[in-house]
Amino acid sequence: MVLIASLAVAFTVWMAVEAFRREGLSRWFWVILILGPIGAAVYFFAELAGDLFTRPVFETRPATEADLRAAEADVGQAENAFTWTAYATALRGRRQLDQATDAARKGLEHDPTHLEARYELGLALEELGHHQEARAELEQVVAAEATFDSDRALHVLARAQQGCGDDEAARTSLETLAARSGSPEVLFECAVVQARLGDRATAAENLQRIITEAEEVPDYLQPNVQPWVRRAKQALRKLQG
Repeated sequence: MVLIASLAVAFTVWMAVEAFRREGLSRWFWVILILGPIGAAVYFFAELAGDLFTRPVFETRPATEADLRAAEADVGQAENAFTWTAYATALRGRRQLDQATDAARKGLEHDPTHLEARYELGLALEELGHHQEARAELEQVVAAEATFDSDRALHVLARAQQGCGDDEAARTSLETLAARSGSPEVLFECAVVQARLGDRATAAENLQRIITEAEEVPDYLQPNVQPWVRRAKQALRKLQG
């Protein structure tokens, strides 16, 4: 019983941390804190279970005007790295990217070691197309925590590296991701970069992996995976043509 209780506490803490990293002080964060392991389990199956195949790297969770006002009010009540980061997340959710970068920088002014603030800054900068600046921020995040935000920090870093024209660095990042992920988005991007660098054989292996592994994906996730299967088949024909 002690072991089960310990595992339940560890799982709850893990889910609370994931919820905060992804959405800040959101309703899910409070659901997990209030309901404990039950809330954590609900969050896991509602938000994370299908993430491997369904959530694109640049999915920006929409924020309502009420969300934005609430985050702004929190900053007004207590200015710190946490509130400024949550505000940056809400601003990015409203597609106010310039303001989101300003808010994330404010968070870092309060705490230069705050990874969530630096990650938010990197995301907003990359979405603005400021690849070099985004790369600098995201490299610091990944150096501090290699799998930050369930590997999405490294994935966005790979995008920034490509934006900087550094395909060799992007290949290293994407191959690291591909080694521990079955995400068809990761595998496809990895194949594209490998082909661009002239490694057609390895690129073809990753494209075939998308097609093969899609056969094991549950039916309810097939609509999310099949577009990548089609793209993989098209790219594979071009490589072999």
